[in-house]
Amino acid sequence: MSIPQICRRLDAILKFMTPYWPWVNCHMVNFLTDNHWQTFVPEKLQEELKNQESIGECIESIFWTNDGKGGLKFSQTLTFLQETEANSLTAFPEIILTKKAFEENVLKIHRQEENIVSIKEFLSEKKRHEVEITASLVNDLIQGTLRDRKIPIIVDAGDGKGYLSSRLALEYGYQVLGIDSNPTNTENAIERNRKLKKAWNGLKERAELQSKGITPPRRRRQKQNPLPTDATNAGDTCNMLDNYKTMDKFITTDLNLPNLIEQTYPNADRESTVCLTGLHTCGNLAATCLKLFEHQTQCKLVCNIGCCYHLLREIYSGTEFFGNKQISDLNQEFGFPLSSYLQSKHLKLGRNARMLAAQSIDRTRSSKELPNISLFYRSLFEVLVCEQRPELKVTIQVGKLKKFNNFGEYVELCKKKYPVLQDIPLERVHTMAAEVENNKHYLDMFYLLRMSFAPVLESIILLDRLLFLLEKGHDKSYLVTAFDAVVSPRRFAIISIKE
Repeated sequence: MSIPQICRRLDAILKFMTPYWPWVNCHMVNFLTDNHWQTFVPEKLQEELKNQESIGECIESIFWTNDGKGGLKFSQTLTFLQETEANSLTAFPEIILTKKAFEENVLKIHRQEENIVSIKEFLSEKKRHEVEITASLVNDLIQGTLRDRKIPIIVDAGDGKGYLSSRLALEYGYQVLGIDSNPTNTENAIERNRKLKKAWNGLKERAELQSKGITPPRRRRQKQNPLPTDATNAGDTCNMLDNYKTMDKFITTDLNLPNLIEQTYPNADRESTVCLTGLHTCGNLAATCLKLFEHQTQCKLVCNIGCCYHLLREIYSGTEFFGNKQISDLNQEFGFPLSSYLQSKHLKLGRNARMLAAQSIDRTRSSKELPNISLFYRSLFEVLVCEQRPELKVTIQVGKLKKFNNFGEYVELCKKKYPVLQDIPLERVHTMAAEVENNKHYLDMFYLLRMSFAPVLESIILLDRLLFLLEKGHDKSYLVTAFDAVVSPRRFAIISIKE
């Protein structure tokens, strides 16, 4: 994997995306008002998808079962999906590594099977999957690269409720500093860690028995023994009850990590190596972590898994709407593009495209989940808005509405939220309601086709981050598949090792 290889892949993706940028930046709210089906869906696909029957059959045979039976009848649709897949990360074997391949080929760690202790308490299934795998990956990264150096202190960026930090501290014995911009998250992390420490030995024993097929005895209150120090994993004798600290601070590229560590761990070696990690760092934070890794000498390792691409601040996109104004005001740095290569192209994605990049076609296909009826109701309501108050087009933010059984009830809830729309005639609402049967299937197919671009857009964002590190001379930089695509769609880890 090299800079030229990544540039070639990016060039191919951008060439493929050239005619589709307006499509990925359209808004589903305007599906009817702006005639998205006729405007964006290629004519060859429209010819295959002429009515409700053909669309239903295509969704079942091409999207849901993918059994090959619909390939002849819906050959254009199948070709379209294959083209999007060919421009996604999973189609780049020369660039992307599996977790196992990374550990064996880069870290030289070989094991018969992954021995991760799975503790079900305190976490949802999704979060447990993410935390256990990320903690194992960070531990292997440290053990595989710093064999002859002092064990580093881990900084967990975007610590949240301390899920990953607690695991690294309790399971592997590392000293961890969790940093989060939300003081409430920091307080919750401290409380959660306090409870988890008390129960840790018992939870671990139960998990180990369950992994061997043994049903553990019912849990009961008992005095907890001091946690043992895992010299193999941690390499020192730090008190595992006190090796997780938290701090509420907004992370920027000029943050001095060694100073923060010295404040938090006064007895730590001033020359301690820093391992910077983050599990689902939102928006710009992922990019900021890579910049911190680049700028700070003592930061030798980074393992970052990003998310919330819609919160990225782009250099070339201009002013955009951000729901969280507080974060927007703090977020003054740019997060895309990072690489000089894409900056030279003045590439912009757009907010709707970035929101699409965070969606999961894998999960949708696995669960066979079509968009909620409220999405079509919202597009119908936009028609009414444009008829009554055209100056309010796209500016009405309906949000999530609850407890409605039909389009008429949906409209009444919207009118309560926006009294300026009280004059919508009831008979017009009834007329619009008939559109549900006539057009909902077109919106469903449009939704699935558009979502097929999600992994393509995510590929651009992640390849840009990897290319940034390589451009800065960090040759040991990798893109690793960490999670199951269905369980946790934001599954790619950017890893870099500094000499």
